[in-house]
This record gives sequence, C-alpha cells and structure tokens, in this order.
Amino acid sequence: MTLRVLLAESGTEDTLFLRDVLTDLDGARCWSDWVHLETSHAASWADTAAILANEAVDVLLLNPDLRDSQGAETFRRVQTAAPDVPVILLVEPSATSLAERMVRDGAQDFLLKKEVDCVPLARAIRNALERHRLLAAARATSMTDQLTGLLTRPAFLTLAERDRLLAERLSRKMMVVMAEHVEPAALDGGAQPHGAQRQDLALVGAADDLRRLAGPAALLARLGPSRFGLVVLDTLAESVEEIGARLNTAVTDGSLAFGAAVFDPHRPVSLDALLEQADHDLHQERLRPKANNVVM
Repeated sequence: MTLRVLLAESGTEDTLFLRDVLTDLDGARCWSDWVHLETSHAASWADTAAILANEAVDVLLLNPDLRDSQGAETFRRVQTAAPDVPVILLVEPSATSLAERMVRDGAQDFLLKKEVDCVPLARAIRNALERHRLLAAARATSMTDQLTGLLTRPAFLTLAERDRLLAERLSRKMMVVMAEHVEPAALDGGAQPHGAQRQDLALVGAADDLRRLAGPAALLARLGPSRFGLVVLDTLAESVEEIGARLNTAVTDGSLAFGAAVFDPHRPVSLDALLEQADHDLHQERLRPKANNVVM
C-alpha cells in the first residue's frame, strides 16, 4: 500500500527535519512494513493548491503559516480546494488555541512541531485516516438531523471520539452531556389532534435552547426521538464546570433533563463509558424532576 503524504511547510529547517521524520517513518516498526510513504513537499500555498488540484493526496501535513498564507485562512483554503483530504496541522506552541479551533472546524488533528517524531506522527496519520473514513461514511448517511439541524448519532459518535482523544493528549477535561426533552402531558401526541406537530416544534425549541446554552464550540446532536447529546472541552475562555453551571441554572421550566459525565485526562476512559455514565446520570435525574444537577 502506498500512502501519499503532502508536506506543506515554508521553513527550510523545519522542512528538512520533517522530511527526515517521514523518511524514518517509511517502513518503521511503529508504522507497518506493508505501507510505503510517498512524500511530496510544497513550500507555499500556491504550490500546495497546485499539488492538491493535480495529484492524488491521502493526507496533508500542514503548517498553517505559509509564506503566502497564514493561520485559519490557510486551512479554509485547503477545505475549499480539497475537502476530501484529511489534514494534520503542524504548529508552534503559541498557535495551540488556533489549532484547536481548526480541529473543531474540520482538521483531523494537530501536532506541535517540537514533538513530531515517528511514533506520534504515525499515530496521528492512522487516526486521521480512520476518522476521515468514518466521517465519510457518516456523511453518506447524512450528518445532520432533518428536523433540528443538529448532528446525527453516527456523526456525533465519530466527532466525540476525536474530541476525547484530543482531551487526553492535551490533558483537558471534557464533559459529555445527555439531555432529554421532557414532554408535558398537554403535548402528548397521542391525545391531541396536532400533537405530532406540536412535539416537533417543542423539539426544535429544545435544540435551539441547547445551542444557546452550550455555545458555538460544542458538539451537539440529536441521538434519539427526544434525546440530545452534547460534548464540550475545557478552554481558556470557559471550563466544563462553568458550562455545567449554566446548564443547571438556565433551564427552569422543566422541559429538559440532564445527565453528565466528565472525562478526566489523568484517569482516561472510553467514550462508551462516558456515554453510559451520562445516561445513568440522566436516568437518576428523571427520578428527580425538580433538580438539574449536570456536573457531578
């Protein structure tokens, strides 16, 4: 198997170092003896765009700060030029926050240049290719729920696992929330002539409430008929505890019940375990309809 890797990097010393790492990675024990890396290099955005337009590329290693394009604009150009090519960002420590935002916007991963070596690079490439494959499968079955416009369950699970891996690597907390829309008896679809339509409007309203409460950086999905999923990461601007407190206090009409699990990077667990814990917490919350304790 030949894996075609494009390295987009303007710095001469960084280019030499990264090409050496890729050379060492080809056939290395941490990779696989049946994978051959075929590496090409672009020193500018113009060169990168030309290669993406004319050659097959399996993965792009991108320094967003190229000599003719910088920062998030570079990544947006990549998304426009080659939306089907998974991107791993190569950044300086000072650009970590920007890299996190670009991961949220669709990059598969990022590595600090000073930490690039065979093992972390091989892991990042494998994970990027696998997540990209899963996302492509999710898109094939539609990534968004037609009623609410939120992510579907397959897309949510793929992106939530990406965030869990990111939280573990960055030693950040992550909160997984299950939210259930609690249907008042008066809106019971089986008893009202327009009950189904009213229920749909109530679900759309609940989705809008969750968007407002969670903030733009959160993953938000409709997981079932009246069940929503939410994933948020600790950031410099706001901690998961602060987001949990906002969820606790903002919804006062009893229309949403919450359950949550917090990922501790020092004691990492699987996404399935987090979802199971959040679901259990939601069940306990439904037994206490007047309390909304999101973060335990």
